[in-house]
Amino acid sequence: MNDMKLLKAVLCALALVATTSLMAQVTQTEQRRIGNWVVIEEYEIIDEDEVVTRERKLKVKGGKEYTTSRRMEAHYPSYYMGFSRLSNSPQSIDYAAGINQNQGKSWEWGVYLNEKTIPFNKRGTFGISYAFGFGRCQYRFNNGNYFFNNHGITCYGVNSPKDYDETWFRYWGFRLPVNIELQRYVNGEPFFLTFGPEFEYRFSPNSLGRHDGGRQRSITKNLDLNPFNVNLMAQVGYDNIGFMAKLSLIELFQNPLRPEPLIGGVGMSTLNCEVYPLTLGFSIFY
Repeated sequence: MNDMKLLKAVLCALALVATTSLMAQVTQTEQRRIGNWVVIEEYEIIDEDEVVTRERKLKVKGGKEYTTSRRMEAHYPSYYMGFSRLSNSPQSIDYAAGINQNQGKSWEWGVYLNEKTIPFNKRGTFGISYAFGFGRCQYRFNNGNYFFNNHGITCYGVNSPKDYDETWFRYWGFRLPVNIELQRYVNGEPFFLTFGPEFEYRFSPNSLGRHDGGRQRSITKNLDLNPFNVNLMAQVGYDNIGFMAKLSLIELFQNPLRPEPLIGGVGMSTLNCEVYPLTLGFSIFY
């Protein structure tokens, strides 16, 4: 009889040890919020005195998981548009002297494709970004004058017996920006800042005009457009909206009419076709 009691006691002890062992293998999860990030830590309980961390994950607000290293994303607009003007120097934002531009109808638009990045840190907040883009610039004038080629020199005025009520100049460009980019996530969405050069190839220049509201007509395509250009480019934005500024560092024409001393007067003539495009606009990302 005593042997049976002893056997039952041993079996109960073994069952208690097995139950305790199973309970020791239970995994628990703990969450902590750090700013906009949620840190999820999973623990395996070994015994009452020791806890071993099995896995640690970072989760951004909204549910998408990231590790401590995040893929850097480039931010070049899917579409941008902005007001543009012609300035007499890359250091000035004033209108070119003697060229009567229509501020409300001079603009530039474009798109960017094939964005790439070269991150400098594991978090993907600092690096170099680049892309390929194309766009068109257009400048309208108020007084019926236009750009034309006079024996290899780009001039602004009238060089045709026809009168035009409305005139404008436009060209196309391929762009390759290579910028330094800074970015961080605020409330789960990217805030970004880019700054650097944009290499451009200009082509297809055209002076156009319209008379009495009729069809637009090409006045001349014979213009010595400077094909190679470098823009100084800057962007700032949040989520899917941004603002862009671009300033050309190389003049628009290869051999423009430049100011000359006034005959019989003092100083220089005001007309100057040495011009540099400047654009300020907004961007959309999707």
